[in-house]
Amino acid sequence: MKKNFLSITILLCFICGLYAQSNLDSISLNEIEISASRVKLYSGSARILTVIEKTEIDQSAVRSLDDLLDYVAGTDVRQRGVNGVQADVSIHGGSFDQILVLLNGVNITDPQTGHYNLDIPLDISDVSRVEILQGSAARILGPNAFSGAINIITGENNKNKLSIRNSAGSFGYLAQNITGNINSEHFQSFASAAHKKSDGYIQNTDFEIYSAFWQSKLRTSIYGNFDLQIAAQTKSYGANSFYSAKYPNQFEQTKTFLTSLGWMYEKHSWKTTAQIYWRQHHDRFELFRNFEGAIEYPWYKDHNYHQTDVTGGKLSFINHSIAGTTTIGLDLRNEHIYSNVLGKTMETPIDVPFEKNQIFTRKDNRSLSTFWIDHSIKIQKFYASAGAALTYNKQYGKHLNGGLDIAYNISDLTTLYASANSALRLPTFTDLYYQSATQISNPNLKPEKSVTFELGSKFNSHRWAVNADAFYRFGKDIIDWVKMPEAEKWESRNWTSVNAYGVDLNGEYKFQTSFLNSVKLSYSFLNLDKQAGNLDSKYALDYLRHKLIFALDHSVFSKFIVRWNASFFDRTGDYIDFTTNKKANFKPYLLLDTKVLWASNNVTLFAELNNILNKKYADYGGLEQPGTNFNAGIQLSVF
Repeated sequence: MKKNFLSITILLCFICGLYAQSNLDSISLNEIEISASRVKLYSGSARILTVIEKTEIDQSAVRSLDDLLDYVAGTDVRQRGVNGVQADVSIHGGSFDQILVLLNGVNITDPQTGHYNLDIPLDISDVSRVEILQGSAARILGPNAFSGAINIITGENNKNKLSIRNSAGSFGYLAQNITGNINSEHFQSFASAAHKKSDGYIQNTDFEIYSAFWQSKLRTSIYGNFDLQIAAQTKSYGANSFYSAKYPNQFEQTKTFLTSLGWMYEKHSWKTTAQIYWRQHHDRFELFRNFEGAIEYPWYKDHNYHQTDVTGGKLSFINHSIAGTTTIGLDLRNEHIYSNVLGKTMETPIDVPFEKNQIFTRKDNRSLSTFWIDHSIKIQKFYASAGAALTYNKQYGKHLNGGLDIAYNISDLTTLYASANSALRLPTFTDLYYQSATQISNPNLKPEKSVTFELGSKFNSHRWAVNADAFYRFGKDIIDWVKMPEAEKWESRNWTSVNAYGVDLNGEYKFQTSFLNSVKLSYSFLNLDKQAGNLDSKYALDYLRHKLIFALDHSVFSKFIVRWNASFFDRTGDYIDFTTNKKANFKPYLLLDTKVLWASNNVTLFAELNNILNKKYADYGGLEQPGTNFNAGIQLSVF
């Protein structure tokens, strides 16, 4: 099976390469390295970086970042709450804790749990671009870039602009957003404030979200360039059966605060970059919303309260010479948690912010330092990049990650590439400490480790964009929550090994007609090689085996655009059905979404229709997702 898989994927990669020799118009290949003024997630030409631009974001029938990522092959988005309430995102079969999330290049990954990685304090309409790197990048981006990384980018509109956006839809959905851009030769500032709420599509799925974001950039010829961002968000939502089907009346409130300052200075062949940042996250989790029904469970004394503080700094030096490009960097990061359930017992409890008569009784702290060096060189049609990163933590010691990326340009249109990279992920505070009526933690967990091999090709012309990618990841000491079928509690454990292999195929064609604009087709296949025995897995062993995405953009008449998205999902694994309390397998399902958009210089009208076929489906366990639903709105802009 593995030999056949490898043969097929190698053949697919070379077919893309041979395809470039056809008589299509010639144009320079679009490299992964974007422009110098843009934030880059990963430079070089030996990897595939999926980039979702602003135009595609605006034309898609999405209301949150997790909705948008669901249209990307190789990603698995498991929504508990819709419209950005909560979702777990994984890449290439990794867990939701195994990806690195960045906002404008700043690491905002949550050390408490990956459930909060998408608590990003901005609205989807504020996003200028999203970059998704599939595969390990630990030698450049550090720990947690285990199976991939996502970079959300804002503030790339260079026009002075004020916009007000309002929309309404199914289940009492209301959303408002106001944004403003101020630009001059040396200064650029972007600010936004957003609010959205819903009564919920079923009982206890109501939510309300407020967010505010401000980013300013200063460009100087003497002192370099500066980038400041400040953001805040609060979420309150009914968490119907989010973490346990036995207790459906759950509730959660989170608060996120973020600030960062970046600096970049270039002189001659040298480029220096630096950043400092702080992210604070608050969470109140109620197993029984407002204590309703808790009287039947005398062991439930109070809600769970958590506060995480992450501070960090990053410094890198980049030198361009005839021998190639060399990067040397140092990343320092401190992760701290206060809680009444996670961590080690405190000698002196402290008050919980934003709450009355509540105290934190536990805490923990850990620091990580990572030093890395990377060198890349391009010789005629060949490109190569190699490097290593040394990470130190007092509890887990020293760990060395490294890797190699190589590429060969068959022509101006086509590149073949291969890579091998190792990665590391430390356990989250939840993995180490969480104890509840349904979970038992393990403070002796070891870090996860992996080695990933990739082989692929990519082809770009002014009409066609085609790429194929195959990977195999060897995972050691993979962390998951497991239990025996008859047991009531989940336990966190290190698996001896969980290996993953798969393939991603992506194709896009841009038409030169007045009616059809573009058509895209993406497919991803995944298989996890594991030995679970009789154990049930909560996360690592449920995965998306097949994912097929079809997208079509067309115009009806001038300024009127329609986008269709059809998505097929086939998930392997099983879960406990909420109604029968028996084990059930995930069933494949097909979703159809559409968005119509009419835009002039000052007015934009839009309408979205999701799950047109009214399919019943669940991304996680038996947690039902919404049926057919709509949203419509208007945006007014002043330039």
